[in-house]
Amino acid sequence: MRGRKKQALQIILFVLGWALFGSGIYYKWSYLDPIKKGNQATQENRFDNQDYEVAGKSLFASQDVVHFNLGVRAFKAENLKRAAEYFTQVVQETRSEVLKAKAYYNLGNILAAIEQPKEAAQMYQSALRLDPSDWETKYNLERLYVFNPKTFGEGEKEASMEQEPREEPNSAQDPAKGKGWGTGPNSRGI
Repeated sequence: MRGRKKQALQIILFVLGWALFGSGIYYKWSYLDPIKKGNQATQENRFDNQDYEVAGKSLFASQDVVHFNLGVRAFKAENLKRAAEYFTQVVQETRSEVLKAKAYYNLGNILAAIEQPKEAAQMYQSALRLDPSDWETKYNLERLYVFNPKTFGEGEKEASMEQEPREEPNSAQDPAKGKGWGTGPNSRGI
């Protein structure tokens, strides 16, 4: 009798091991690989790629990550309206403060690009509440204040996080035209 219990336990462990191995293979094949391919395609400005959509159908899909990556793709394809929709979804559905901060940052970039500095500042401030150490967000917020002096009063400027002064990387660039926003680490796929 004791031998049968041991043999049954070995069979159960063997089957369980294969099930875990199979689910790991499925996770990699159906989710991780498409996300990686989608990130590569976005980096190469190939916006017709459907890998993020494939990843979103996986049983193990993290929809907030998929939506964030879809937002990055739309942002890079200059479809700002669609990108804003995806980043708003991320803000509403994610539990990850890191991902939410990156989505707020990208929403700020979109609003700055379409010349809505007050709304962009609100997004950057929301991102900074979640991640006060994000220098790229602080930098973009300060740029809003510097390049839109009529929009912001002194009290609003003081609400920004203090930081060390940084030189403008390209002072000839006109940020009111939306150029230069979103060049930081948060505008890439995850």
